[in-house]
Amino acid sequence: MRFKLKILIYWLQILLLPKFRSRKAIDDFQKKRMNVFAKKILTKSKFYRAFMLNGQFDWQAVPQITKTEFMEAFDSINTCQISIDVAMKLALEAEVSRDFKNKINGITVGLSTGTSGKRALFLVSENERAWWVALVMARVMKPKFFKKQKVAFFLRANSNLYASVASNLFEFRYFDIFKPISGLLEELSDYSPDILAAQPSILMDIADAKRKKFVSICPIQLISFAEVLHQQDKECIESVFGVPITEVYQCTEGFLGVSCEYGTMHLNEDFIRFDKEWIDEDKFYPIITDFSRQSQPMVNYKLNDILQLRKTECACGSKLLAIEKIIGRDDDVLLLDNKKVFPDLIARRIAIATNAFQKYTIAQVGKNKLEVCLETEETEWEQARQAFEYALNNLLREQGILGTTLEFKSKLNTIQGNKLRKIKRDI
Repeated sequence: MRFKLKILIYWLQILLLPKFRSRKAIDDFQKKRMNVFAKKILTKSKFYRAFMLNGQFDWQAVPQITKTEFMEAFDSINTCQISIDVAMKLALEAEVSRDFKNKINGITVGLSTGTSGKRALFLVSENERAWWVALVMARVMKPKFFKKQKVAFFLRANSNLYASVASNLFEFRYFDIFKPISGLLEELSDYSPDILAAQPSILMDIADAKRKKFVSICPIQLISFAEVLHQQDKECIESVFGVPITEVYQCTEGFLGVSCEYGTMHLNEDFIRFDKEWIDEDKFYPIITDFSRQSQPMVNYKLNDILQLRKTECACGSKLLAIEKIIGRDDDVLLLDNKKVFPDLIARRIAIATNAFQKYTIAQVGKNKLEVCLETEETEWEQARQAFEYALNNLLREQGILGTTLEFKSKLNTIQGNKLRKIKRDI
């Protein structure tokens, strides 16, 4: 009961957050919250306490860190006195047993391999779990007070964090994506969820199954997370289910953003500060300072995601930073002839050229070599291969990139349960 009361209180607090009328209002709000955060939370972190001088936190002196440095300083950064060895042992045991309910002194420990395959741990207290659920209720899954909604979550690993969604308003069921998809589809049909949440590659599998009448579910909301949602996949999934996708920008580093009713991704600047390392005039790496986290503070933390800034204001009227698209990780960008080829450009060209495929991946495996893995019906293989070859060669030629060889394979080199990266650089 205490936990549910916390969720209600946080939910009301989020709903009552100010509606910012300008970028200056957001900046002023962040500065006030960050100063309170520094005094109440950062002083409990051995790593960040060193930057508190004469009662003031020296934000300019804090070094920029990435996931690598963050994990190296895990013991001194977290405020829970939890060592990385103890936390990793618990997380790995949960991965093997598939039982994700264990905690350390009331703190939930989660393990993520992300799209990089490198391990990252996250710590979440009971208060932070309640805050996360309240934020999800306020911005993603709107509660219906006279109807309990069934939520199907497709995840590589469950967590006390995600299971916290379960309440009088939401029934939560975890679908383990390491299990065979055929069994998951059968279970999904029996469950018949109101809300379906999964990574785009799983949503595509479910959409394909619905199109072939293997499943007959009719969810009223679709939620996409964990992978890049390419436009052609988005359109395909929405056309099958007849409802728009809510895109959530959630990763090991936190709940960073969510799309509005107009489909625009807005970053959660009312509890995370986003600085930018610009790549060009509208693309940047986000550098975050999350002033809502308590167990595991993140300050001046650089993500390796590439975001593209929206140049026009969203019709919803929100002043929170609007993102045109999440392009992907920095190693999703191909480097050929010392020129960058962004993955969204490649995906668009493929979408224009053909839809005669089930899944594909394009990996740069050499200085001037791309490996194209293409799943399609056997009778359509050669036609699809030619379409891919034509689209890729034309794009590279337009970019002034010559001499790149394409090697085609008829089976994806992926591991079940891992995130699907359609386009990536493997060198």
